[in-house]
Amino acid sequence: MPHVLIENGVVVQLDLTGNPPGGYVAVPDEVQPGYLFSDGVFSPPAASPEPVPDEISHCQFFQELANRELITREEALAAITSKTLPAEFEALVSAILDEDIEWQARMALCGATTFLRTNWFVDYFAAMKGFSSAYMDDVWRSANLIT
Repeated sequence: MPHVLIENGVVVQLDLTGNPPGGYVAVPDEVQPGYLFSDGVFSPPAASPEPVPDEISHCQFFQELANRELITREEALAAITSKTLPAEFEALVSAILDEDIEWQARMALCGATTFLRTNWFVDYFAAMKGFSSAYMDDVWRSANLIT
């Protein structure tokens, strides 16, 4: 029977010798390092999220924003077909005080065929909307699934 060492609710060591050091507890065969332990129950760790893609297409970006109801479907379509910024983006870009940076943002939003997750405007958008970096990572993951 395997034995494990648990620290802070996580299985950190596995012993299969049958003569474990002190502090180890007997466990079912399927329990492995990384399993969680809470209220006397072992459970597998949560699956790691998919890696965040470096870039998504212009279309994927605006479609995902519409899917999340951050912009309307009509705004998403207009952003793709006529390069018209959604109202939310128009307000954010207009709030940029430096004219050169505002122009760069408009050029990137209207002219890019792909959007990089590391682009400064993504973090600016997230900050202005109160979104976490993890939320934006999820936007990129979800958008990447759109074909």
